[in-house]
Amino acid sequence: MTAAVETVPARAPLFQPHDVRSLRDRAYDDIREAILTGALRPGERIKERDVAAQMGISTTPVKEALRRLEQEGLVASQPRRGAVVGPLVLTPPEEILAIRAHLEGLAARLAAEKMSAEEKRALASELEDLEALNRVDDSELIAEATNQFHHSIRDGADSVFLDRFLDTLAPFDRTIRVRSTLDPEEARQDTQEHRSMLAAILAGDGEAAERAMHEPIHRVIAFHARSSGSGAAGRRVAKTR
Repeated sequence: MTAAVETVPARAPLFQPHDVRSLRDRAYDDIREAILTGALRPGERIKERDVAAQMGISTTPVKEALRRLEQEGLVASQPRRGAVVGPLVLTPPEEILAIRAHLEGLAARLAAEKMSAEEKRALASELEDLEALNRVDDSELIAEATNQFHHSIRDGADSVFLDRFLDTLAPFDRTIRVRSTLDPEEARQDTQEHRSMLAAILAGDGEAAERAMHEPIHRVIAFHARSSGSGAAGRRVAKTR
């Protein structure tokens, strides 16, 4: 009697073909998204040939994307296995947000101390544009403008290392931050806190600017704890403030 052979369902492709433009960047974005959403799990191999075939590109852009992801800690190279999803994705989002709060707080302090009068006027104008978007209720544009406002503060801090560290953290908590902007009460508080940030930066008060920057990020931590049911984790992080 012949033993039955167990069949394993074929896995649906994770990646889709792309246009020729910016193949390396598109490969980077798609692989990173697959890692951060859990489609690729910690320790799972990322086979260059399979990814390239699914995207309809050569392996060269995929290799370059994986090298960039390795520098960010999302991918690790292992002997005889090649690229695998790194362990950083197991870091609790609350911890990542808490680290980001301190780094962005420092950026706000440095911006208040370093920005020129012209840069401060441009920042004030950006906040006016952001508040105008709040009135038209377009969540996608609001999230983009909010991100730009924070980036302008980072630019004003004029610190290459700080900027690099924040870029590394950004993908990990992006989903949480976008989700919080969709909540009307969170969005309302966001507007008030941005005004406090701007006022401190315009006044050149680094300490107040740092404190004002901490508030919205710790509020996002609390929002994540409420929405995900991770209250205990949120309380642990709150003790570190």
